[in-house]
This record gives sequence, C-alpha cells and structure tokens, in this order.
Amino acid sequence: MTSQGASITPLADIARPGDIVAIVGAGGKTTTMFALANALAERGLRVVTTKSTNIHRPSLARSPRLLVSPPDRWQTDLPPALDVHPVITVVTAAPTPRRYNGIPPNLAPDLLRDSGADVLIVEADGARRRLVKAPADHEPAMPSGATIVMPVACLAAVGRPLAERHVHRPELAAEILGIDSGANLSIDHVLQLLLDVRAGRKAAPPDAQFWPALTATHRAAADQLSSARDALATRPYVAGWIEADSDWSYSVYRRASPALGAT
Repeated sequence: MTSQGASITPLADIARPGDIVAIVGAGGKTTTMFALANALAERGLRVVTTKSTNIHRPSLARSPRLLVSPPDRWQTDLPPALDVHPVITVVTAAPTPRRYNGIPPNLAPDLLRDSGADVLIVEADGARRRLVKAPADHEPAMPSGATIVMPVACLAAVGRPLAERHVHRPELAAEILGIDSGANLSIDHVLQLLLDVRAGRKAAPPDAQFWPALTATHRAAADQLSSARDALATRPYVAGWIEADSDWSYSVYRRASPALGAT
C-alpha cells in the first residue's frame, strides 16, 4: 500500500473485457491510449482504439495497424485484422491526406461488438497539443456505453500562465478555476480541471469508473505530487489514478475501496 491508501497495480488491470474506455482532457491522451492498449494486448486481450473526433494523421503514427472502415463493414473488416494484430485503430473515412474521420460517439458499443474486440479505447476530446484544457459546450464527444472515463492533464502546466499557448480554451478554464487570464497555474488548478464536473468529469456516465491521469509528473516538486496523490485518494468517485513520468513510464494507483460513478 502507498502512503495515500492506494495500492500499485499494473496498467493493464484498469480495464477488463467488455469495457469502453473514454480518454479526455489534454497533455498525453494519444500516448496514454496506446500505452493502455499495448498493456492490455500483452495481457492477451484484443483491443480497438479510435477517436470520436476528427483525427490528424500523424497522431496515429504509433498504431500497429490502422484500418479505414465504415460502420457497415466493421463485421467483415475488423475480426480478421484482430486475428493478426491484437491492437488495431479504426477510422471511418480519410477525406484528406492529413485527416481521418473518427467514429460517431453513439456507435461505440457497435464497434466493440462488431469488431470482436475485448476492449474499446476511444480518444474523445481534442486539445490542439496543449497541456490542459476546459471543454466547450459540444465537448467531449463522450462515447455511448463508456465504462471507464480517463481525463488527462500534464503537470508541465504548473507554474505556467493561463494562456492559449498552454491551455486549450483558456477563457473557459479561467471561469472554472475562478482566476484571471494570465495567472500562473498551480497544481491545485490542474487537479481542478481534472476533477470538475465542468471539465474532466463532464459527460461522464454516472456508473463509469473514473481514472484521472497525470502526465509529466517529473515536472512537479515532491511535495506537490504528494499533495495531488492525497487529493485523488480522498475523492470517493476516483477509482484510482495514473501517473506518467519523463519517459512515459506509467504508475497506476488503485484506491483501497474505489467507488463507481462520478457523482
């Protein structure tokens, strides 16, 4: 057990067969999606990754197998691909050389079923490569049937000003945080963007497990990181949390008695 009353667990233990994982926020969503997918594949599970937003082609360069397949071909195209590659990425169209179309959020359960995958991971948000974000009215594109919601935030934002170059939709973040534009962000501000129902918990299904992820944890001082862990460990709706350091090594902490839901 850790001093925060949470046990360390493998990354692959977060999800199990039948889960739909929704990753939202900013500062490492795609990297975390593929890290989780590969960890699950090493455990022997078949995984589909996708997005419920439009996708820039370079962001999927780490996918071991990319398929452009419209929904009416999922049952034909995807099971044979998963027989060869335990992790595949599915997009529905490629309208330009630089862009893919993701899946409609309401079709996430169909994709899981038709593909024959054990787990579906959906990147359900965009952040224009910023470190943290606040969602607009139409965000996130939460997939139907999500059983795990994973908001991501990068601790490299700590000490930086609340400004467009670091924060996606800074005016909305300022409203949520109750601070002025240009004010320096603290680790408490980053945590608030992860945990607030107007930000990281927005649109999370009430019965979904909630797994916040902190990236670039090496950028935080030891006392800051300890304080963040204490805060996460005491939130009843947090099932556990994920930390990624400078080389994207992941540590996973499961609360002793995690509660379901984001209420």
